[in-house]
Amino acid sequence: MSIKKEPIKWISHRGLCQNADENSFASFQAGVQAGFHYLETDLRLTKDGHIVLSHDQTLSRTGGVDIDVSTSTREELSKIKLNKGSPLLFFDEFFSAFNQLGHVFDIKLETGFEVIKILSRYKIDLDKTIFLLWSPAQQKELLNVFPGANCFATESECKRAGFSVLLKMPFLGGIRPAKIYSIPPYFKGCSLFQEKIVNCYNRYGAEVLAYLPETQKEAQMAIDANVRYVLSNHDFKLIPK
Repeated sequence: MSIKKEPIKWISHRGLCQNADENSFASFQAGVQAGFHYLETDLRLTKDGHIVLSHDQTLSRTGGVDIDVSTSTREELSKIKLNKGSPLLFFDEFFSAFNQLGHVFDIKLETGFEVIKILSRYKIDLDKTIFLLWSPAQQKELLNVFPGANCFATESECKRAGFSVLLKMPFLGGIRPAKIYSIPPYFKGCSLFQEKIVNCYNRYGAEVLAYLPETQKEAQMAIDANVRYVLSNHDFKLIPK
């Protein structure tokens, strides 16, 4: 029996990218039009101190050019077109255009401290923002700057919690109240989008994010399992109207 039933929050992973470049204005606009509640994006710092939205440190995959964003200036990066024709998007542009939605900010490790310092200049609504960091020290610094900020459990925390749940010993997982833990659709062929698994986290006051379901069936499994969040590359036409 479910411990709670709350509306699922859908998170668009770098925007909807079927017809647009990831992390571009067009992909985020597509996510808005599809009805996503949150837009997830990746934050890195340019050479001259601007936050650019780029998952990779170089643009070889997304733009076909072997350019490191952290050693390039905003002016240099602004001249580049991504694979589907969009320019790179910068944080100030994103924040101005999409501030009405919830945000998930994936702060990349290489320039994390500098990005946090710049974010401190913005009036970020912590009630509709979730942060993902890859360093305990950077997460500590973020919480110094934004006390009470909502952060996803780190990768190591998710693995520890996940293994403890699968071993039916969740008390060993260090699962903490109000934390959000990510789980993939499967582990070694075993479906993880199950209500009994999600309930193990809920009993400790934690919430679960379904990490990148890639099919309609997997998305429906996540919904049926009563996860709190779904991070997705697709809308599956399951977004609440």
